[in-house]
Amino acid sequence: MHLFSIEGPIWRFFNFVYNLVVLHVLWIVYSLPVFTIGASTTALYYSCMKMLRTNEGYIHRNFHHSFKQNFKQSTIIWLGMVALLSLYITDLRYGMFLDNMAGKIMIISCSIFLIPIALTTIYIFPVQAKFENKIRDNLKNALLLSLRHFPCSLLLCLIYGTFVLLTLFFVPFIMLMLCCGAGLVAYLTSNVFIYIFRKYLPDELEDDLERSGEHFD
Repeated sequence: MHLFSIEGPIWRFFNFVYNLVVLHVLWIVYSLPVFTIGASTTALYYSCMKMLRTNEGYIHRNFHHSFKQNFKQSTIIWLGMVALLSLYITDLRYGMFLDNMAGKIMIISCSIFLIPIALTTIYIFPVQAKFENKIRDNLKNALLLSLRHFPCSLLLCLIYGTFVLLTLFFVPFIMLMLCCGAGLVAYLTSNVFIYIFRKYLPDELEDDLERSGEHFD
């Protein structure tokens, strides 16, 4: 295989970087109205998982298809999350303001509910991208999957946390995030989600290999 051929490592690397940049730009553009962030995040994971599974290059088409298909449910989920987060922050600040037992109880309650809320938030949009269910079913499944595959959940938290810390404290990393941040984060975490989802979709691996032109033994 020639180094600079279309199947060579150099071409494949630049194609990979291009795909990440495209995913990043699409996510930003489709998120601009703000209330569409949920739908664009669902589309981001749909496109990224599709790319990882079958080496598909139809990123624009896949993104637009998922955005349109999941717009209603993803938007409701996103707006609900924003409302819940606002209520959570208000309760936490009010609890910190109260210098008595009631304030301490509110802080403890907020701390307890933070874990399931955070885990559901991490999983909900990939789950929405993958499974066609009612909103309450996807929310329930997102929480159950996060608890059932807790080591994977910790890995996802580590990935997200690493990106946040590097962005805050390592200035050169900001340029990378500006160029392809959303695409890169989705790519890394999508590998974990694909691993989890395939446990519930046993025939998917064989189908993906057939679509990508490989053979399944």
